[in-house]
Amino acid sequence: MTYIYWLLMLAVIGGHLFFAYGQWFKWPDLCEKLTDLTGEEVEKTAFLGRSFSSYNASVGVGLCLSFWLPVPAQAWVQGVVLALIVFTAAIGAQGTKGNSILVMRLVPAALALVFLILSGT
Repeated sequence: MTYIYWLLMLAVIGGHLFFAYGQWFKWPDLCEKLTDLTGEEVEKTAFLGRSFSSYNASVGVGLCLSFWLPVPAQAWVQGVVLALIVFTAAIGAQGTKGNSILVMRLVPAALALVFLILSGT
């Protein structure tokens, strides 16, 4: 695999861990940045932030662990997960304000998936 792929995977994993941290510890700020919710509405959705956080942390950790798989399985697992990230990020980007999800989740995952496919592993 190319160094570009490794850097893109680092961006994908880092983005998921960054969002996990923000969703767990900085939910009010992140929620207001991504949605039209304010004040008490944000407070009532804090449990959703923790839920999203656990999802993003799981994806980041899972992708890290996938590097210990044998190469054929590693490429297949990473390809499927990257495709699912692209799909879910596209849906998430449609329902949020700004381009944070698009830039931090969809683009790195889509580029990594393209490089994985082009590498032929």
